[in-house]
Amino acid sequence: MELQTENVDEHLNNCTEEKNCTVDRSASKCIIWRQLLKPSKRKIFIILAQVLVFLFLFATLFGILRQDALPGSEIFALLLLLIFAHIGGKIIGFVKLPPLLGMLIVGFLFRNVTFIPYYKDISIKWASVLRGSALVVILLKAGLGLDAVKLRKLKLVVFQLSFTPCLVETAITGISSHYLLQLPWPWAIMLGFIISAVSPAVVVPSLLTLQEKKLGTNKGIPTLVIAAASMDDIIAITGFTVMLSISVSKDEWIWSFVKGPLEPIVGLLYGILVGVSFWYVPNSESSKQLQTYYHFLMLCFGGLSAMFLSKAFEFAGTGPLACLTLAFVASIGWKKDPEQFNTLERSTGVLWKLIQPFLFSLIGAEVTISNLQSNLGYGVLALCIGLLFRIVTAALVTFGGDLNIKEKFFVAFAWLPKATVQAAIGPQALDYVLINNKGPEMEEMAKKILTVAVLSIILTAPIGAALISILGPILLTKEKEVTENLLIEENNATKL
Repeated sequence: MELQTENVDEHLNNCTEEKNCTVDRSASKCIIWRQLLKPSKRKIFIILAQVLVFLFLFATLFGILRQDALPGSEIFALLLLLIFAHIGGKIIGFVKLPPLLGMLIVGFLFRNVTFIPYYKDISIKWASVLRGSALVVILLKAGLGLDAVKLRKLKLVVFQLSFTPCLVETAITGISSHYLLQLPWPWAIMLGFIISAVSPAVVVPSLLTLQEKKLGTNKGIPTLVIAAASMDDIIAITGFTVMLSISVSKDEWIWSFVKGPLEPIVGLLYGILVGVSFWYVPNSESSKQLQTYYHFLMLCFGGLSAMFLSKAFEFAGTGPLACLTLAFVASIGWKKDPEQFNTLERSTGVLWKLIQPFLFSLIGAEVTISNLQSNLGYGVLALCIGLLFRIVTAALVTFGGDLNIKEKFFVAFAWLPKATVQAAIGPQALDYVLINNKGPEMEEMAKKILTVAVLSIILTAPIGAALISILGPILLTKEKEVTENLLIEENNATKL
């Protein structure tokens, strides 16, 4: 009888929590390695199916586009990136680390290895569209998974976690970069805001994986971190926009300052109004299949329109919050029919699996070695000082909630990864300076900012994702185990 790798790991995890476990861990690990080197028939046929899918996809594209689907075209470059990102994720998954790490590495190599000439074929526009679309899908998936009861209970902690660590890291990074990198105060604070944004693209899927395993769900930890991430990004993007205006233009900073508070309000209003409307359309007289079909389409296009319209009207912070709020509010009504809601969740999950290689590989491709300057040591030091204060602050602000020491420690480190926002706004100061011919002095300062932004992605995205994956099972408690412990306590109390 064939023993599956997943069952071995689950059994081993259970054994670590039992005092009288007699399982030979070394023998079990040998089974795992044997399964990796000699995969089961099931895995072989899954791999074969995936190969056939990619072959037929390429054949279809070639049949329609002919020369535009061959090497040298954007379609071919994107397809190649998709395939290798998928493979990279699978390879990293073998060592029990998040697949996104493999996808990030593939994107980084795709951009920086000189004998891989295909990244230049991918336009900035389509890279941005694919990244934005994938981010919408994971935020919608996260919104559907938020626990309304836990969110209501943790609302004060969510508020504290959204604002305090972000502002503390901004201040500390700003002070450090002013003295270490010799940046003027407005530029130093601008860098602080760039670095302080947490990456929902890395944090959300990592937390959703833990949520699916019921780790920390009894106290709503995945809900807490995911909900706070969107507000954190809005604060960082708003602060960056204001400081960029003050530093280089000095004309539009008042509007930037006014626009800041409007972004979360617009995002919340859009999400609430559209989400509530999804409760009633289509109406209950329609068949369940038809309702599910239209709910899925409305959810996807409602999120995509929020993301891309917010970019079109330069309200960049509105889109992610609108997506998260829309899915969360809609789910409150949809959960009244569990069967239909589960179908929606599964459909969103399938869509995420299809599109996630694009998100992480294209984020990895934003990291270019050529953007790194010689003063890396001071940049790393400024970054690490800010991160240290952020971790301590994130742990302290959770004291208002019902979390134990281990859970506070986990939340602090879950707040570490940076990628999406840094890739998006890190180059903006340099772009503005070059386009408007602001001179060599400003160009040098903008390059320092871009260097630290790139460093933040290289250092925190893979390490942060790995820490969430490793620390989650160690520091968080499974919901089932909590329930069993409560039942034991109740039984003991009854006996007394």
